[in-house]
Amino acid sequence: MCSRVFLLALFLVLSVSDPCSCETEFGGVLEPYDLLFDNAVEAYYKQDWLSVILNMERALRNKDTVHQVKAQCRLSCANLTSFQHTEPDSPLPLPGAGPVQDLGFFQRVLQRADCVSRCEAEKLGQPSVHKISDEMELEFKKRTPYNYLQVAYFKINKLDKAVAAANTFYIANPDHMEMRQNLEYYSMMAGVQQTDFKDLEARPHMAEFLEGKRLYSADGFSDSIEHFEKALEEFFTADAECRALCEGEYDYDGYNYMEYNADLFQSITGRQPTAFYHHYLYNLNCKQNCAVELASTAGREKPFEDFLPSHFNYLQFSYYNTEQYEKAIECAKTFLLFHPDDEVMKQNLAYYSVVLGEDKAAAVAAREVVEQYIKKSLLEKELLYFGDEIFGVTFVDPDIWTPEEIMPQKLRDKQKVDRERAARITEEIGNLMKEIETLVEEKTKESADISKMVKDGTSKSTPTPEGGLVFDGAVVSMTSKALNGSQRVVLDGVVTDDECRELHRLSNTAAQKGDGYRGRPSPHSPSEMFQGVTILKALKLGQEGVLPLKSARLFFDLSEKVRRVVESYFSLQSPLYFSYSHLVCRSAIEEKQESREDLSHPVHVDNCLLISELNECIKEPPAYTHRDYSAILYLNDDFEGGDFIFTELDAKTITAVVKPQCGRIVAFSAGKENPHGVRAVTKGQRCAVALWFTLDPRHNEKARHNSTAERIQAEELLKMLSSPLNAEFQKIEDEEEDRSKETASEKDSVKPDGENTARTEETKTPAEEQASKTSEEKTETSADAKTVSEDTQLDGTAAEKVSAKTASKTKPAGKAKTKTKEVGKTKGKTAEKKEKPAAKKTAKSSKKTDSKQSKAKSSKSDSEKKKDEL
Repeated sequence: MCSRVFLLALFLVLSVSDPCSCETEFGGVLEPYDLLFDNAVEAYYKQDWLSVILNMERALRNKDTVHQVKAQCRLSCANLTSFQHTEPDSPLPLPGAGPVQDLGFFQRVLQRADCVSRCEAEKLGQPSVHKISDEMELEFKKRTPYNYLQVAYFKINKLDKAVAAANTFYIANPDHMEMRQNLEYYSMMAGVQQTDFKDLEARPHMAEFLEGKRLYSADGFSDSIEHFEKALEEFFTADAECRALCEGEYDYDGYNYMEYNADLFQSITGRQPTAFYHHYLYNLNCKQNCAVELASTAGREKPFEDFLPSHFNYLQFSYYNTEQYEKAIECAKTFLLFHPDDEVMKQNLAYYSVVLGEDKAAAVAAREVVEQYIKKSLLEKELLYFGDEIFGVTFVDPDIWTPEEIMPQKLRDKQKVDRERAARITEEIGNLMKEIETLVEEKTKESADISKMVKDGTSKSTPTPEGGLVFDGAVVSMTSKALNGSQRVVLDGVVTDDECRELHRLSNTAAQKGDGYRGRPSPHSPSEMFQGVTILKALKLGQEGVLPLKSARLFFDLSEKVRRVVESYFSLQSPLYFSYSHLVCRSAIEEKQESREDLSHPVHVDNCLLISELNECIKEPPAYTHRDYSAILYLNDDFEGGDFIFTELDAKTITAVVKPQCGRIVAFSAGKENPHGVRAVTKGQRCAVALWFTLDPRHNEKARHNSTAERIQAEELLKMLSSPLNAEFQKIEDEEEDRSKETASEKDSVKPDGENTARTEETKTPAEEQASKTSEEKTETSADAKTVSEDTQLDGTAAEKVSAKTASKTKPAGKAKTKTKEVGKTKGKTAEKKEKPAAKKTAKSSKKTDSKQSKAKSSKSDSEKKKDEL
């Protein structure tokens, strides 16, 4: 029954053929626009401005071309294979009417699927070539290319184009302070005209609508008519393209294991009926949301409300003011198709009818294109509500004009219950937030009291030269003054030699190549190999018996110890929260050390984007702007190179050098006052625990899906593993391990020296055996991963590309000017105005209005996943 209903509905929707058939021609091979974007970013950091412009403009053009080709292929194929009578006597291929009709219906489905596939392949090539990640799509939605273009144009003195690019970026990013300053600077420059401040990404229908609104507000009714009519024409063209693009691939979670990624019509011909239902409902949902997409514009937090009907509201009054009464009646009747009970518009229609004459007014009909639009939209809504009721695929109606009876009574009742529940939950959350605020205030007061006690000398702890306190036996080796900066410190004796060795063994046992860098083993330098492990990963491996659980517990405990030391030394009034923790080792690749001049880790700043050429650091994504303090706990010194360096903002002038050694911490604030990097590791392996902290207590909730959640999971796993039952098992395992060691010792003591030596060489501790085993497994996995990586190279995510560029923003400090103090390896003293759409509805009165859009919010890009190791 459900299948027949859906096939019938599909026929009814698809039989409405869009009146658009056009071809897009272009010469040569169409390069993927994510690759062109990547090339432009690379050229930007080489200051090759012409290449930036060439590649970025091509990226923008190719993106538009890909979308146009896909839309036009689907529209033209819809016309060629539409479900209409081909001959007067031939039956309409209505599915379910009989076997002949069923065959005719599926013949058209197959023809359309083939038509779309051939058309796109002919014009674009293989689908995988133009498969773009969500992260890269977001970069274009945020208009990031124009940020690069405005700098490049400025550098080659093309001011008019620089201004247009800057203005285009700023419209979509109105909170970008630097771009606002750039525009103010441009406006004062000689030769810059007001007409240069263009929006290069303005959609035709929206540009015409906004211009019509502007003229309407200035009582320029005659001129506004032309723009509103043009806006309607462009709206229906854009709506057809938007709907066509909805018929693409669908990532259905329930069929990931089958690699379900068919086009809509390809899915109909497949053997996955449930997947088809979900795909088709997704398709309809997407088409319904075209109304929201087309009502949105850069610079507004929300889309225009009741966007399409508002055109006819403006037009009916504009036509009335220019005494075009037939047109005024037509637009009033069209508006009433959306809102048949609108009393003001009914009064206007009655007035216009009297002025024109009742007979003439009765002969004027509403616009047919709108009648068809509403008919199609309501049928889609009925199907979506049916899918909501039967399949549980939620549908949220984007339109306020939908008649109430379209929604099933059962869903109406359910939504009423949901609204009441949501209101109750909102009230409870409000009460809970008040309680939390009270607790935070009490904690803040308590911290202030403790701080006052410390300053009054009531604490027995010894103050450091900078006024903070050091606990847990740590010794201050160098202060900010000795390190030629501010908010910097080097401490020694934080961990013991045995603890260093245990964490070093843990790293070599559990660490994975490229961990924290999306699997890239050499993210910062091709001459070094990176491997790392997080606390949560270590605890899970401990739970599985891959490594000693006590080693994973030590990793957790030492990270907490470092947090307390940093919080104490810098005398922070608020507690530090973990942002990210990572045990990372970088190893020199012997065959790649010749004539090496790069850094192991380029100079950077932890919470802002360092632009060394300008001595600037911009605190905005993809930088980790929430980070406030950083610390590195070193585990060894048996390697060459690998010194930690502080520099000026130019990334060249070195102000201090810290040599790693076991138990040493270098801690510092994460802002632009502390640019830092790591010199090349030329021999051996350098291991350290890198930790980043935040002062924002809300960050725990803001980033529960990222690194903070990992800390929470680690704590929960540790609690579980520390339960009495697990503790008893651990105790038994430790006792058995001790007994086995004693037995082995007794056996060895009665054997000749030669045999003892042989046995010693053959015997490995459990951790060493596991390390060997893990190493072998990693080698095999690495080989497999390499093959996969090579096979999927063209399909890499944009975040990897953008992140790679971000990581390489600063220049290597190879031949640097230095004013350096080195730390040796010995220990020392260490409103929207919610304006409603303009509604001058009555002939005797007029109202003018406006409203505000959705700015592209950068989610945390994949760059948020890439961790900058130190």
